[in-house]
Amino acid sequence: MRNLRVKASRIKAQGGDIVAAQPFSRRQAVFNSKASEYAGQGVITTPGYLRLEQLIATSAAATTLSQINFNTLDTSGVKLATERRLKLADSFTITDISFYIGSGASTAVGAPTPAEQASERLNTFPNAGVAQIGIAGGNALEAIYNGFLSLRVDTTTFLDSIPMRQFYRVGDVATGVQQSSGAPAAAGFVNQSSWPLSMFGRSELLPTIELNGQSNIEFGITLPTTVAFTQPAGFTTAVIILNGFLNQGAATVQRNIQRRLR
Repeated sequence: MRNLRVKASRIKAQGGDIVAAQPFSRRQAVFNSKASEYAGQGVITTPGYLRLEQLIATSAAATTLSQINFNTLDTSGVKLATERRLKLADSFTITDISFYIGSGASTAVGAPTPAEQASERLNTFPNAGVAQIGIAGGNALEAIYNGFLSLRVDTTTFLDSIPMRQFYRVGDVATGVQQSSGAPAAAGFVNQSSWPLSMFGRSELLPTIELNGQSNIEFGITLPTTVAFTQPAGFTTAVIILNGFLNQGAATVQRNIQRRLR
């Protein structure tokens, strides 16, 4: 009888060959590609994520918004407690991007402590029913979703413009909507927005892009015009979550590979 078994491919690695799983999904195919590229150099590729955040307002005073820029590298600017940035020695392969408007309570308006930041909630649209956003704030932050996301690495623009509306999600249940008039009053309102899918607010990124910790990386959101946002209470943030694969110690290796390809 004919043998129909598929022969598994092998990836050469410093500690011994790795048997590659059959790439029945795009993520597995990307992982196999990165493992084949790096394993022979002693680089370990693992599933991971980066989380980049920027406070939308830093006080109760009105803030003008036209551009929101994010720090990607671990050593850049002030790092918020919930962020997970790229270390200088590593590279990160992006397979998909999520965007959220974060919100939470804080004693000082627009200036959360690490503990307050740790309790942040992620919103998939500028919900006016959230106390930290409000009706006026929701109208102002809607401008974010009429803008676009771009990515520039060193002198190359890798993402010219991804429409922010691509990340906009409104479930069938939203925080702050009144559903009954029961007592106490808080019992009559929805406490949490629906989140029906894993990483609700996620969008697949094509083509796959690899970030290098030794590069100058500029993620930015451009709004269609300047808008005024006043923080009513607590704090709000713009949040980008990058899913994909972390290549530990690959920054120099990737640069050397790129030089050989030139």
